[in-house]
Amino acid sequence: MTWSLPLLAVVAAAAPARAEPPVSFRREVVPMLTRAGCNAGACHGAPSGKNGFRLSLRGYDPALDHHTLTREAAGRRIDPLAPDASLVLMKATGRTAHEGGRRFEPESTAYRIVRDWIAGGGPDDGLPPPDRLEVAPSRVILDAPAAAQPLRVTAHFPDGSARDVTGLTRFAVNDPAAAEVTAAGVVRKLKPGEVAVAAEYMGVMAAAEVVFRDLAPGFRWPDPPANNFVDTLIFAKLQELRIEPAGLSTDEEFVRRAHLDAIGRLPTPERVRAFLADRSPDKRAKLVDELLARDEFADLWAQHWADRLGVNQRFVGKIGAVKYHRWVREQIAANVPEDELARRVLTAAGGNYSNPPAGFYRRLRDPQTRAEEVSQLFLGVRVGCARCHNHPGERWTQDDYYGLAAFFARLQYKDGPFFVQLYDKEETVLPLRDGEVTQPRTGKVMPPKFLGGEVAEIAPGQDRREAFAAWLTAPDNPFFAKAAVNRIWYHLFGRGLVDPVDDLRSTNPPSHPALLDALAADFVAHGFDRKHLIRVVMTSRVYQLSHRPTATGRDDAKYFSHYPLRRLGAEQLLDAIADATGVPAKFPGLPTGTPAAALPDGEYKHPLLEAFGRPARAMACECERGTDTNLTQALHLVGGLTFDRQVRDPDGRAAKLAKSAKPDGEILDELFLATLSRLPTGAERVRLLARFAQRGPAGRRAVAEDVLHALINSPEFLFQH
Repeated sequence: MTWSLPLLAVVAAAAPARAEPPVSFRREVVPMLTRAGCNAGACHGAPSGKNGFRLSLRGYDPALDHHTLTREAAGRRIDPLAPDASLVLMKATGRTAHEGGRRFEPESTAYRIVRDWIAGGGPDDGLPPPDRLEVAPSRVILDAPAAAQPLRVTAHFPDGSARDVTGLTRFAVNDPAAAEVTAAGVVRKLKPGEVAVAAEYMGVMAAAEVVFRDLAPGFRWPDPPANNFVDTLIFAKLQELRIEPAGLSTDEEFVRRAHLDAIGRLPTPERVRAFLADRSPDKRAKLVDELLARDEFADLWAQHWADRLGVNQRFVGKIGAVKYHRWVREQIAANVPEDELARRVLTAAGGNYSNPPAGFYRRLRDPQTRAEEVSQLFLGVRVGCARCHNHPGERWTQDDYYGLAAFFARLQYKDGPFFVQLYDKEETVLPLRDGEVTQPRTGKVMPPKFLGGEVAEIAPGQDRREAFAAWLTAPDNPFFAKAAVNRIWYHLFGRGLVDPVDDLRSTNPPSHPALLDALAADFVAHGFDRKHLIRVVMTSRVYQLSHRPTATGRDDAKYFSHYPLRRLGAEQLLDAIADATGVPAKFPGLPTGTPAAALPDGEYKHPLLEAFGRPARAMACECERGTDTNLTQALHLVGGLTFDRQVRDPDGRAAKLAKSAKPDGEILDELFLATLSRLPTGAERVRLLARFAQRGPAGRRAVAEDVLHALINSPEFLFQH
């Protein structure tokens, strides 16, 4: 049939307007439910749901969600013939009793999307998620009076298409005290500072950074000298944020700080005097080199590792704990590179008494626990949430999780050969030739897959752990070097460039991304040499800044404009008291003089260690160590007998000084140098010498002991500064 042009025109005029594309269940409905909080962990996204209605957490399993919405509860949750009467809409708008309250309004976009999907029959389109999200602007600096920044989120899909999904995105800020973000993606200033804004759509994450600055007409950058690239990169960020760095620490502060950070011990009065008398311009760098060569360096840094490796008789046996600790200390003393140490731990096998690093696996009894601990310890990545569902705050899926666990599926345990009793037995860790991990949601056997990478190619008969260790310690591994340098930075400053220290993810960005990259690159270039890295950091001007902030740095808690004050760790404090009093703490079964930092077993008891947060060595997380201050600690220090015997010991520092021929002034100097690494101020000297004179020669020892007790109880002693 041939159509005439007039008839074609009539048909065209009568044709209906092009219909709107149908609402996508996966790309619109599920993200809108996520944004409204319906599938959050505290609501229907909980493992057992709420009131009989269960959704996958933040929509990680849209097929399950579709079945739940359309098939469960006799199909009552949606009604295509009367969409507005659908139970899911009635509850979400508060027209029917709903424990979660009103989630959106009837005239809102969220309501329209869900309603139109229901009216269309509630189909599951099965569309894939985007390959990536793009947040614009990705980083912006706003000067007052500007106090708000709208963000735009674009999703890029596998077919090459892109779509603005801002209205379907869930937003969150990493510092709610500094800024807030609206559901529409507008970031609003609460105080000056830098915030990271996380954007989540269909389980894909991206982040943007927004910097809010107040006007500072009188601000002038002081242009401090830089000792190395650490200073260059820290100072660049401080200048951008208009935060003036503190001045240099005093020599007294630095000598104490460096000793505590590098070897966990106080400097002796003689060492303080020598350092203060030294006039060479490089004396701080020379002190760092001296400390890195001390035996106590191995004690302290082995303790850092032992805390995370499970060196505790509850896990590895009584003899095993001693042997395991000795092995760790030997690695640190020999300066075994960080990558090699990791390889030796991860691939260890055999009896844990004859091959102590095999003890690492005695606490980790299944592939899932091994994957979680290894990831947190060596990658700085917390994947535990992905055991039950896709990670709600990061890109890791259940497939990623069980692919990682597959590397650690082929292990078994056998008692012996040494076996006496439950807490004094050896176990042999045996690699197997078979053993798989199954993804519980899909039932699929998961091949070993590198986190964020490809499926591993493993030769027949090869231990899967060897393949993992090779990938982990490769120079181009995206996680290992950054996690390692961040952890070392944490031990030197009490805070990581990424905080928490073992939670590296795109939605928890480092305070100084360029510095973390530079430190990691330098670490790799120098063969993963921890002493080199520690030397770089400790010789930087940033490490040597005063703890006293400038006016513009008073509120800075993460940019290192001044050295962060922090309480001494449990072992540091106990050893500092021993150094100050001249009387070591005693531990049963160990030689007199054994420092707390060198305790081979996490089960050794001491009241101060317990009160000040010594970790149980039961997990890889640094959070296991207590860093708070509390009343129990004050009671131990002020009114208890915990260290009173050390202060009053007849062979202790105070008693010996009182017996000596030294004048009262020299005794006072010695007590201050032994505790605070400085001489008393003029006012302190006048007040305390008057106390000596008041009590006379007969009371000299009592005064010396009282002064020592008071100095140990002072914040200047208890805190690292």
